[in-house]
Amino acid sequence: MRRASPPARSVPPTNPPVNSVLIARDGTIYATQTGTGQDPTTWQVWKITRDGTASIFVQGAPLRQPNGVAFDPQGNIVVVNIGNNEVLTFSPAAQLVKTETAAQAGNDGLVIMPDGTKYVSSVLNGGVSRIRPGQPAELIAQNIPNAASMGYDAGANQLVMP
Repeated sequence: MRRASPPARSVPPTNPPVNSVLIARDGTIYATQTGTGQDPTTWQVWKITRDGTASIFVQGAPLRQPNGVAFDPQGNIVVVNIGNNEVLTFSPAAQLVKTETAAQAGNDGLVIMPDGTKYVSSVLNGGVSRIRPGQPAELIAQNIPNAASMGYDAGANQLVMP
């Protein structure tokens, strides 16, 4: 029986735990830590490189309890907040390049289409926002119980929520 080698470095357990995870083609991992209500030091996005080096990518404002995370077509890292309705786009160098707003706050799920259109689900308010490039958000669905994580089924051309 072969045993797996331990990672080069390990990330200590966190409280609260990691929420959403995004993996780049090069193996870099981005993970959100929603944190606690009023403590901005707990609102974090972590970056873990392929060699296991972990660092805080973004912490505190403009994050407000970060939740869902995805890449946009330009390779930027997009984060939705559960603590407000902001949709934040960061460059790979962790610079804030754009702030958009969803139609509702309390966001969890995030899907970004090849044309840059973003779909954002609000677990707290039960809706789905569509944000087309350069346009304000539209509420395209509502009254969805626990509209949490969201994905896209390309074969059926539809958004899916567990």
